[in-house]
Order: sequence, then C-alpha cells, then structure tokens
Amino acid sequence: MSDHFLGLTVAYEDQPDLIELCARVSYGNWSAESTAYVSPTFLSENAKAILDWVESPKQQLRIEAGANTGIGWMVLQFYTIDSAGHARCAVELATKTRTDGPRPAETSRFAIELPTELGLVERFGRDCLALGNDFKREARLTVLPV
Repeated sequence: MSDHFLGLTVAYEDQPDLIELCARVSYGNWSAESTAYVSPTFLSENAKAILDWVESPKQQLRIEAGANTGIGWMVLQFYTIDSAGHARCAVELATKTRTDGPRPAETSRFAIELPTELGLVERFGRDCLALGNDFKREARLTVLPV
C-alpha cells in the first residue's frame, strides 16, 4: 500500500442526520488528520461531482466539509496543471478545538498539494461512492511519490 495518500473514512454515524467524516493525508514525511460533520448524502453527491469532473477537468472542483471555525474542516480541490491533464489535489484541513472558547492557535491547520493522475482521481470518486453506500469502507486517493 502506498505511503502517499488521501484517505476518507466515516468515524461516527448519527443517522439520519449526520456522519463524522475523517480525512487522513500522508505524503513523504508529512501527515495530518481531521474530521468534519456532513450529511449522510455528502459522499454520494460529491462522488458524482468527482466522476463528472474527471470526464471534463476544465474547471477546478472544490469540495468542502465542516467549517473553519474550530469545529473541524476539510477542503479538497481538484485541478489539472497542464494541457496533458496532469492532476493535483490540494488539501486543507483544520482540527476541532479542545475547548468551548477556541483560541486561534488551538486549531491545527494543514495544507498540501498532492500530485496524482486523472485515473487515480476517478478511482477515488468510485471509492467515495462505495463509502457513501457502506460507511465501513474507505475511499483512498493514491498520490504520486515525492
């Protein structure tokens, strides 16, 4: 299994209202993890958006979960960097705060650009669709090595 990846899992379910989505990134010596609350349909809806984007990656695709307010946040932004279709996934994560009166430095933040390929993004989209139907699975975007 690759040491370079973005993984999504469901950490908690409170059906029918919400799920807690966990994003984990590992790339070279860098790694981070954060969670965000989303609706149970979030994964299926965004999986469709990812698969549609792969078919025509002309514009950037931005997927956001949670909020950057100390409650847990994640942003995935997919785009190509050249006319050959080399793809990137920019990831921004922010953790939950540990107290009710959050201080700005209490929230850990992480941002990274992950090199990948359209075929790997398509597989990730299909994994997200499967995860949306079975919360015990994992969606994994394999990224190219450092």
